[in-house]
Amino acid sequence: MALLSDELQFTRPQILTLSAGLLQLAFGWFDVFGLDPDYHVIQIGVGALGVAMAWRHDLARMYGLLLLISFGMLAFSLDDVTTESFLEVRTALIGLVITLARPGKAAGK
Repeated sequence: MALLSDELQFTRPQILTLSAGLLQLAFGWFDVFGLDPDYHVIQIGVGALGVAMAWRHDLARMYGLLLLISFGMLAFSLDDVTTESFLEVRTALIGLVITLARPGKAAGK
């Protein structure tokens, strides 16, 4: 288990997942874009899920797929362009980047 080792090594998808989760938490906590209060709850939930899933590589990839599928479907079902729709497209693209990111080179021991 990575948490019990002397070295804590994250792969690129894990770093991206942790970064995306922390940014979602920050955007949800602070009213940056003047969004609907219900959308803040969604952002905080998505951010907390990202922070929790960043600790394992396979869970980080799953988080990327969840973002891509769920927010991608929301973005395609929109009728008008609003700030929320822009954020849904942005979150779906973040999920795509997390899903397709290469893990990096294996650490030599």
